[in-house]
Amino acid sequence: WIKERYNPDMIWYADDVFTINRRWFFQYAAALKERGVRIPFECISRADRLDEEIIKTLADMGCFRLWNGSESGSQRVLDAMKRKVRVEDVQAKTKLLQKYGIQAGMFIMLGYDGEEISDIEATVEHLKISNPDVFLTTVAYPIKGTPYYAKVEANILVDRSWQERSDRDLIVGGRYSRRFYSFATRWMVNEVGLHRARTRGKVPLHRQIKMLANARIGHIGMWLTQRETERPNGKLTQVAREQAGV
Repeated sequence: WIKERYNPDMIWYADDVFTINRRWFFQYAAALKERGVRIPFECISRADRLDEEIIKTLADMGCFRLWNGSESGSQRVLDAMKRKVRVEDVQAKTKLLQKYGIQAGMFIMLGYDGEEISDIEATVEHLKISNPDVFLTTVAYPIKGTPYYAKVEANILVDRSWQERSDRDLIVGGRYSRRFYSFATRWMVNEVGLHRARTRGKVPLHRQIKMLANARIGHIGMWLTQRETERPNGKLTQVAREQAGV
């Protein structure tokens, strides 16, 4: 019906874990094949819900990009999130996706409770090893009703009324400052981008130099702002994280 009425160029499956039900997945793939439907699409899944048979079937169905909720390259952080996945498994599944011609995308989340600079560095190394085709970063924010919200609820700071803010605007007291995470993101994006440029080639030298400079600025900025925490009024204070109750 969708194909006949809209004839889409591509489809986005709005499912947090498209391959979570193995039996349903293969039934759906068989139904599409039986009807001769093969529309390019992208979707989201997790490393623990992928194997070579599933990935090959995804490619046969027309999947051109799969987003993996990798979240972090630190096993310590993944365990704290209760993700039930190994960093090495994420890396292996990324290679398998690319083997079958599927672009590998990753979601990376910074700022989870208890994260240290060493965890961010582990995530950068993870991205270099995995070498995904694309990755997106965000800083963790508490959504009411989630385990993360319950974990940090006592430290949530509010500086605006609910009409003027969203969940993304909530401040987690004692966490690294927004400026710190701005530097961390700058370092991560450019450090990984530079690695990709060197391994895949075809990136002009002047762009590589720019990425190198931005990576250095980001990394130095992280270390210079590692003692900053943010207060409800938005002002930064030089308070050690351990004194902030984290």
